[in-house]
Amino acid sequence: MTLLQLTYVLALSENKTFSDAVKKLGISQPALSLQIRKLEEELGLNLFHRSSSPITVTQEGALFIEKARELLKLADSLKDLPVEMEMKPEGILRIGVIPTLAPYWFPMFLNRFSQSYPAIQLTVKELKTEDVLSGLKSGSLDAGFLSTPVDVGGIHFTPLFYERFFMYLSDRHELFSFDEIDLKKIDLKEVWYLSEGNCFQNQVDSICMFAHEPGPYQNVVYLSDSIESLCRVVEISGGMTFLPELATLSVSSDKEDMIKEIKGGSPVREISLATSRFIQSSRLINFFLEKALEVIPQRMRNLPGGKPLDTKLSVL
Repeated sequence: MTLLQLTYVLALSENKTFSDAVKKLGISQPALSLQIRKLEEELGLNLFHRSSSPITVTQEGALFIEKARELLKLADSLKDLPVEMEMKPEGILRIGVIPTLAPYWFPMFLNRFSQSYPAIQLTVKELKTEDVLSGLKSGSLDAGFLSTPVDVGGIHFTPLFYERFFMYLSDRHELFSFDEIDLKKIDLKEVWYLSEGNCFQNQVDSICMFAHEPGPYQNVVYLSDSIESLCRVVEISGGMTFLPELATLSVSSDKEDMIKEIKGGSPVREISLATSRFIQSSRLINFFLEKALEVIPQRMRNLPGGKPLDTKLSVL
């Protein structure tokens, strides 16, 4: 068994056809078929269902490919060993971050990071939680930043800080004069939501279990993946939405009085660094964290009490 054979197996599993796999690998189809056949004979396993179109992975093959991917990532990390030993701040760093966090946190430090480490080639992608985790498993991402806990195997989470939840309330709402909002006094029909399947929205659903049962739903339903869009809807159309703490920093001064604390103690979400079990570029991740955490207030580094809200996400 060779690392080259493992690379061939991964290429075929990802591209689904021999023709697409050989284009990616830059080899002939007979060479690819021969190496995979040799590996299967050595293992005594069939890794692929060749009769299907596109080609699919067998149950045994799926388990083998998961282990092969981890082994290749570990082998790949050895290439960074000289840089790691010399502690040089240079190389490629690929990061995924959820959309309810990225626009409020990353702009606060990205310019400072770029100036401090000009030799690090940084790529940041805004992705849903499932896509961040998939990228970490496949090796297309080196690190992810998301809300936890998340039920998933093969990923290591390091809690970084905790964000409180606030209400963003229309200045025409009957509760606007209050500094704190009692969730028991709101109707769910007045709340504008993020799209379903978003971990932030799952956490909001947990908060809203304390609200009154809604009356007839409004005739306009606006489901968005953007907290900023929901804020504009609140400002123009009325109602309310939920804001994470860092998002409150981007609210203009003339609208700050629309930000309301939640009575009885604000629920919090936990923000964590996510990495695969075989971390590549760990030194580069530490350089990134150094600048990223400089802008987070010390009070947010510790859980204020109780437990963070569950994301209600389970990823296979």
